[in-house]
Amino acid sequence: MPSDGSTSGMNADMPAIWMLNAQVPRTGQYVAADCSCWTSGCGEFDIFEVLTSGATQAKSTLHGNDASGNAGNSDYFNRPTGSTMKLAVSFSNYTATIKVLSNSYLFTNSLTASAISDLTSATTSGLNNGLGVSNFVLTNNS
Repeated sequence: MPSDGSTSGMNADMPAIWMLNAQVPRTGQYVAADCSCWTSGCGEFDIFEVLTSGATQAKSTLHGNDASGNAGNSDYFNRPTGSTMKLAVSFSNYTATIKVLSNSYLFTNSLTASAISDLTSATTSGLNNGLGVSNFVLTNNS
């Protein structure tokens, strides 16, 4: 997420990583409110996004998960403005987990149960919550 030095224009220096539902290309996410996945419930997962031009903090939000349409939290990570970063997103047991990884982490062709456990476990650095992970409940089974 290196800073691109932009200071003006729409979304200047505001990197983001999103996951969008397959309905989005067919409906136009930001065209009409009735087509928006934020209101229709088809979903949008902002894995990390910078919300203000040039900001050094990025956060996560799951849109369309609850009655309000948003399931955000106060977790953020300090954006590395002078380098790239590596992270993992996993979906397991009705939870989406985002974890900031060291740049030396190597993904292999397959992951063992131990590797998956490591990718979803808390660490002592990363996000401002001190855990290094951010979790989102995808559905409530109660």
